[in-house]
Amino acid sequence: MATNLATPISSRLLSTRARELPIAGKIARREGERVSLFGIPFSRLSLAKALDFTQGMLNMNGSHVVVTPNTVSLMRAQQDVALLDSYRRADLVVADGAGLVWATRLLGIPLPERVPGIALAEELLRMGNDCACRVFLLGGKEGVCLRAKERLLQRFPGLRIVGVQHGFFSDEEEVISAIDRARPDLLLVGMGVPRQELFMMRVRDRLNVPLMIGIGGALDIFSGDRVRAPRIWQKMGLEWLFRLLQEPRRMRDVLLIPRFMLRVLWMRGILSIKGFLSISERRRPVTSD
Repeated sequence: MATNLATPISSRLLSTRARELPIAGKIARREGERVSLFGIPFSRLSLAKALDFTQGMLNMNGSHVVVTPNTVSLMRAQQDVALLDSYRRADLVVADGAGLVWATRLLGIPLPERVPGIALAEELLRMGNDCACRVFLLGGKEGVCLRAKERLLQRFPGLRIVGVQHGFFSDEEEVISAIDRARPDLLLVGMGVPRQELFMMRVRDRLNVPLMIGIGGALDIFSGDRVRAPRIWQKMGLEWLFRLLQEPRRMRDVLLIPRFMLRVLWMRGILSIKGFLSISERRRPVTSD
């Protein structure tokens, strides 16, 4: 009788990893034109295609929400059901993090590139400069939006910035009313994660704003209060480190990055075992008595 020495090994591995294999498949998988990573459905779009997509939203009825999670916000969403739900319900989700692109490539479901929220917002403002786009700035500390408005109008004089509001307000209804009266085409929300995502989802059905984008700390950069990382740092995927050097208080958030990497490497190992078992099954010789 022919024997198959690999069978006991494969059987033991299959038994040991029986629970992990389905979990890995749920954590990272392709869903049509999207890639689901840790339960968040990222659109497989480049910056150029994301710009085309959001431009289309500007010409559609109703309100649309665009979110731009990075590695840290993805990890925070694993412990925050409301934040995770906001990402899942958004009209467009793009990856604002080099770590997310790295993870999808390692797991065989690659996203084309990183799509920073600030870059997407800047391109929309540049294009809006030619068509008198109505823009509302919401977020940052008191005075940040006013300084951002002044500097943006110097760069894009054709814009119509119809309203500004700092992010530390106490009366949300008053802010919603102000946005409604201003009738913006584009609402840039820079209140940080998770406040900006939760706010946009709460007001989406109450406002008729064609496009709302969560842009994190971009208003601080638009205002000149902070500078963005040099291009070489961006290309190397080290924009997070540059920001940490500017704001050391973010160290707690940065510690989530190695945790994310370890989880991705664990998934990669599980998927490798799955591939090994699949090959072993195909190569198993036929036994005969």
